[in-house]
Formats: sequence, C-alpha cells, structure tokens
Amino acid sequence: MELRSELLEELTWMEIESAIDRGVKTILVPAGSVEQHGPHLGILKDAAWAEAMGVELAKELGDTLVAPVIRPGCSDHHMGFSGTISYRPETLMRVLEDYCRSLDSHGFEHIVLFSLHGGNFPAMNAILPSIADEVDAQIITLLDKELLIDPLMESLAQMEIPSEARGHGGAAVTASVWYLRPDLVLEEEFTPGFIGDVSTSKLMTNGLDAVTELGHMGDPTYATRELGEEVTTRLVSAFSERIRTERGDSHA
Repeated sequence: MELRSELLEELTWMEIESAIDRGVKTILVPAGSVEQHGPHLGILKDAAWAEAMGVELAKELGDTLVAPVIRPGCSDHHMGFSGTISYRPETLMRVLEDYCRSLDSHGFEHIVLFSLHGGNFPAMNAILPSIADEVDAQIITLLDKELLIDPLMESLAQMEIPSEARGHGGAAVTASVWYLRPDLVLEEEFTPGFIGDVSTSKLMTNGLDAVTELGHMGDPTYATRELGEEVTTRLVSAFSERIRTERGDSHA
C-alpha cells in the first residue's frame, strides 16, 4: 500500500504501525535552523529546506519516512539578526537523543541523521556515540561538510556559475530552496552579500553580523530554478548513495 505522505507527522499512528510492519524500516531525521539568510529568504529556510529535501530523499529511497524536522539549530553566531532562535548545543543533543530513542522503540531499523545547517554538525556528531549505545537501530549520519558542500560546488560548475556565488544565502542554496519551497523566496530582494574569505573561528566568535550587514554571503542573483533542480538532484543522489552503502543494500 502506498504511503499517503512521506512525512511521519501527517500519518495516523495506525498508518505508521502498518508501514513499519510491511517493511518501512528507514526514518530520516532532518535538522535545520531558524536564522537569517539575507533579505531574500525567510528565516525558516534551513528547516524548510531540510524537510523538503527529506521528502525528496524518501521518494528516492522508497520505504522511508521523514521525522518532524528539528527546526531551531545552534545559531548563536546569527543572533545579531532579528528573529533568530538558537538552541544551546546541549539542547540539540538532548532533542536528538529523544528523537532516536522514540523512533527506535517503534521498530525503525535505520535512523538517518542529517542537517542542512552546518552549525549543527559539532553538537550532532558529539552525541552520536551516546545514541549508538542507547538504541538498537543503525544510526546513519550525513554530517560531514564535504557531503553537503561538494554537490553545491559541482552544481555551480555544471551551470558555469562562479564559485564565489556560493555561500550562506548564496546562489546554490537559494536556488534549491526556490525549487523546493518558492514561497520562502523573495526574488525581488536578490542582491549580492559578502563575497570573500572569512575564517570559521572569526565567524563563530564575532558573529555573522560583523561580516555582513545584510546577513548573507555569496551572490543569489545567480540563482535560477534550473540551478535549484541541479543542486537538489545532486544532494539527493549523494545522500541516497551514502545511505544505501551504510545500510548494505545489494544495489548500492
């Protein structure tokens, strides 16, 4: 029986139980953030992007559901911009623990953790050993920056867009969100942000508002729906390949 929705929260408990019984054993746990990405993207961008990407990934994998997206993330370095909500690292770690314990108890055998907000990676990676000790399910993670950034850079190269256009709220991420959640994008507000190099340590210490008044980096004026489809396809391909390999699928 085909699932009514890939989103766990949109199904009844009976539908979920039935799905697990008939072999839906993989659950995706997307994490995002609630923070600024310039004048052209709503502050839900990372969370909405992660949820939408989860749906695309679930469709690609089949027999997979998407847990409710973890909306706020670790965003202290974005607090200079109005509306940002930031979890402390220990808060995110506890939430992730409770997610995995709950999903494991229902019989999911593969719990896939991913984040489209890089600021979540340290806390999420730090709690993995504890989670692995507490649950029977296989924990699969997509929490390395190369797995996220490489498809973005490859997409820009494929579309012959300069790499400097990439960044926090830049062309690649804006395009993918535009493709998946156009309601969050204000095309009339596309404008270049800070373009240049800045160290991660400086960014985390001084905050993004010390680097850019508009709240974004890169150049979203290069964003197109075509680039968005390219970025989305490459990310789904990279993520699904990693998951299939980790699960030991015979066709991986």
